[in-house]
Amino acid sequence: MTAPTGTPAQRWSAVLLIAGFVGVTYGFGIYVFSQLLPTMSDDLGFSYATAGQIAGIGQFLFIVFAFAATWLSHRFNGAVVVVGSAVLCTLCLIGVGLTSSTVVLTACLAVAAGTSASVYVPIVEIVPRLIGDNRRGTALGIISSGTTYGVFVSAAIIPALTHTVGWRAVWFAVAGTSVVLIVIACRLFNRLGLFSDAADPAGSGAAGKAATAGPRPRRSLAAGIAFLSVWIVGIWVIKFMNGFSFMSFQNFLAPLLRDHGGQSIEYSSAVWMTIAVVGAVAGFAVGRLGDLLGLRRTLTLCYGMFLASCLLLHGAQSGWMPFAAAALFGLSFYPIYGLVPAYVGRVSTVSQATLIFGLANVFQGAGGVVGNLVGGSVANDTGWLPNYYLLLGAGAFILGAATLTLPSDRRTRHAGTEAATELPDPAAGTRRHAVDAH
Repeated sequence: MTAPTGTPAQRWSAVLLIAGFVGVTYGFGIYVFSQLLPTMSDDLGFSYATAGQIAGIGQFLFIVFAFAATWLSHRFNGAVVVVGSAVLCTLCLIGVGLTSSTVVLTACLAVAAGTSASVYVPIVEIVPRLIGDNRRGTALGIISSGTTYGVFVSAAIIPALTHTVGWRAVWFAVAGTSVVLIVIACRLFNRLGLFSDAADPAGSGAAGKAATAGPRPRRSLAAGIAFLSVWIVGIWVIKFMNGFSFMSFQNFLAPLLRDHGGQSIEYSSAVWMTIAVVGAVAGFAVGRLGDLLGLRRTLTLCYGMFLASCLLLHGAQSGWMPFAAAALFGLSFYPIYGLVPAYVGRVSTVSQATLIFGLANVFQGAGGVVGNLVGGSVANDTGWLPNYYLLLGAGAFILGAATLTLPSDRRTRHAGTEAATELPDPAAGTRRHAVDAH
């Protein structure tokens, strides 16, 4: 096996830069608009209905960009797709700051939302080229918390810039931050050889064939479907339910607390802050737990915490219980977006993982659409929003049960190193030895 290139500091710096790109596309591209919505709607004269349409179009483009990233990563290179997505998102951020047209605003924000998918899909190809298998859950956990980092940065600069130089300056500031990350990433990625094609250089994947340098053959998506097996369908079901349950949990949290529970905006904001604070460290901490305990087991634990969170909110919308629910949600929500790709990368080859995970994000986007539609219907039809959190709890139970049906990713350790162990090869239906690269 060929060891990852570069020093450990360089490789972990690359992981942090990828987390930064996730923060740009999610934390800047999506959540800055949410925070500036009242100010921008007053200035530009669009309604909240228009804002809802923008969100809907963005969700649709998330699905489109997930498809596109899957194809582009197979045809070209995952690192190129990540950096290209960050560049496109940055141009959209600048466009939002410049425009006074609602049409241009909608296009820029929707495309920026789409890049959150295309910057995320290739990580199952890039991270194995940087980090050995025994630390990969930790690395992907850090990346999955990138959204929180972006939210923190935007929340820190929005009040000061909005009150002094206006909301447009916020968009230019976050775009400038993105440009700095892109320049640094291009230099580091090039030094690490990430822009060149290499076949599984970190020895990743349970199928674990020997890594060979040189160009990758181009693969078609149709050919990739040939290895479809039960566990892959299980991953897609899990990602659909992730979108259905976790996205809806956030979207209806404020209405649950304020409209149904009668709480103040300060109380609701404090609950949200609890999610953000816990989520900032949850990706790393739970990701590391996944490396030690096993990714499948840790995923199941996350879904158990999510179930408890839903039940707490169903039971009470005041006092300490919503804060406990928020902490449990933060512990479960952010890590799963690192644990799932880490699991896929562990039990498949890198080339297969890109396809599996890319299509999985399509299912996640579809699940988010269905979840929000169902949530609105439940709220309108029953008039009692806590019922929906009971339904989300049922979704969490399904997620846990589905995760337990997946093949085990456990590795046997001997004398401080990971020994070879046999895992199913989804491509050939045989069993090969997976050797971890350090």
